[in-house]
Amino acid sequence: MQPNARSVALGAVDLHKSYGLVKANRGISLSVARGEIHAVVGENGAGKSTLMRMLQGVERPDHGHVVIADKQVSLSGPAEALAYSIGMVHQEFMLAPDLTLLENLVLGEEPVTRNWGPFSRIDWATALREGQDLAASIGAQIDWHRRTSSVPVHILQFVEIIRLLRRGCNVLILDEPTAVLAPPQVEELFGLLRNLRTNGATILFISHKIGEVMALADQVTVIRSGKTVFQSALADTTSLEIASHIVSDAPQIAKSTPQPTHTMGQTVLELRGLIAPSLEKSQSLKGISFQVREGEIVGLAGVSGNGQVELVECIAGLRAISAGSVALQGTDISKDTTLSRRKRGLAYISADRRHEGLAADASIETNVIAGSHRTPPIAKAGIMSPRYLRQEARKRLTALKVVYGKVTDPVGSLSGGNQQKLVFARESANHPRLMIAAQPTRGVDLNGIAAIHTLLRDFRDQGGAVLLASEELDELIGLSDRVLVISGGRLVGEVTSPDGAMSQIGQMMVRGGA
Repeated sequence: MQPNARSVALGAVDLHKSYGLVKANRGISLSVARGEIHAVVGENGAGKSTLMRMLQGVERPDHGHVVIADKQVSLSGPAEALAYSIGMVHQEFMLAPDLTLLENLVLGEEPVTRNWGPFSRIDWATALREGQDLAASIGAQIDWHRRTSSVPVHILQFVEIIRLLRRGCNVLILDEPTAVLAPPQVEELFGLLRNLRTNGATILFISHKIGEVMALADQVTVIRSGKTVFQSALADTTSLEIASHIVSDAPQIAKSTPQPTHTMGQTVLELRGLIAPSLEKSQSLKGISFQVREGEIVGLAGVSGNGQVELVECIAGLRAISAGSVALQGTDISKDTTLSRRKRGLAYISADRRHEGLAADASIETNVIAGSHRTPPIAKAGIMSPRYLRQEARKRLTALKVVYGKVTDPVGSLSGGNQQKLVFARESANHPRLMIAAQPTRGVDLNGIAAIHTLLRDFRDQGGAVLLASEELDELIGLSDRVLVISGGRLVGEVTSPDGAMSQIGQMMVRGGA
C-alpha cells in the first residue's frame, strides 16, 4: 500500500519541550502518513522518548502541536490518545504474568453474557473468538490459554499489539520492538507488521538498528539533539546516509569492522561440566564446558531464556553451581565470592544496568569509581581524597565519551546509553584479565556502540579475554573470534567462520543444535 502523503495519521509540528534547563525537543516535526511504516531513529538523548510521550499525551509540549488525522490536537493524556485510536507497545510489556494470554487480552474490557453489573459473567467464548480472529487477521499464532509467564517474549509482543487492535487502535507506536528478539522472531514480527500495514494500520517504530529500518520502513525520520535533521522515503536514501545524520562523526561506525591482527595465548577462563539448577523458573544449566583464552573474544548466542543469563551469572559469582567448576587463570573460583573474583581479575558488565550495574540513588562519580574508592590514588592510608576521586571519575568518563552535566549529578540523569558507557568505564579501569559483557550495547546509540566495540577489541588485542553474551547476531559475528550457541541450558554448537554464520547460528538457536 502506498502511503498518502497528504493524509497524516500522526505527526508533530515544531514541538518544543524543556525540563528545567534541559531542552529535550527543540523543534521536532514529523509526518506519518496513513498506511505506512515510519521509523524514527537517533542517538540516546536525541529526544525520541520525549517525542513519543507527547504523541501519547503523557507530556504536553511547551510549543508546537501534535497532529492526528490531519488536525492539530492538544492531548490531555494517554486515554485521549487511545480515543483517537493511537496505542503504544512499550519495551516493558503491560501484561499480568499470572494471568493467561486471553485474560490479559480482555482485562478491563471483558465481554459479558449479560450486563448485570457486579453479577455479570464474562463471555469467554466470545473473548476467545475475538482473540483468534484478530490473531488470524495479522498472521499470528497464539495459544490464548497459556499463562503469560511461560510465553516467549515475541508472543507477548504480539499479544500487546492485538490488545491495541481490539481496542480499535489503527495507529501503533512501537518502542525498540526487536530489542530482546532473536533473528527468527524479528522476521516473524516484521511479517506481522507488514500484514498490519496491508490491513490499513499505520505504524511508527523507534529503532537503533539501521538494517531493520532499511528492511521494514517506508519512511525514516532522524532526530539529533532534539531536532529533526533528516526525513526521507527509504527508496530514496541509503543506510550510510541515515547513519551520517544520526551521528556527528559517521566514520566512527566504520571502526566496528573486525581487524584480526591479534594473537591468542593462555587459557584465562575454563568451565568444566558446569551444572546449575533452575531458580524461580530460570533455565537450568546442563554440563557446560568451554575455554576463553588471552587475546580472544568468545561470543555466546541464544534465544532469550535459554540459559545465557544464568551462565554469565554463574561465572560472575551471582548464581551458585551444583556441579562442575569455574577456573580463572588456572585457579578454581567456583566457591569464591564476587569480590574475590573481581580481585582475581574478573570484570562484569551486567545486562541489567538499572538494578545490577548501577547504584540508582548515587551520583555519577560514585558509580564510576565504585570498587576503586579504597585504592590509590583515590585513597591513601585508607582515607579517600575528594580531589583525586573527582579527577579519576572525570578521567574515566572522558575515556568512554560519557555525556553528563556534573559528576555530582545523580546517575539517573544520564541517558540509558551513557549509563552503559559509565559501567564500561568503571569495569575496565582496573585492567581485568577477563571481561564478561552481557548485552553491552543494549539501548546504546551508534557512537556509543562504536566506542564499546573499539574498547572490547582493544582489550582483546592487549591480551585480555572476553566472553560476550549478546542477542545482536551482527554484533556477535562482527566481534567474536568464535561463537558458542546455547539452547535449553546446553551448548549446542560452535561457529568459527563468518561465512554463513548468521544462518548457522540462527538455526542452532531455534532448533537446539546443528
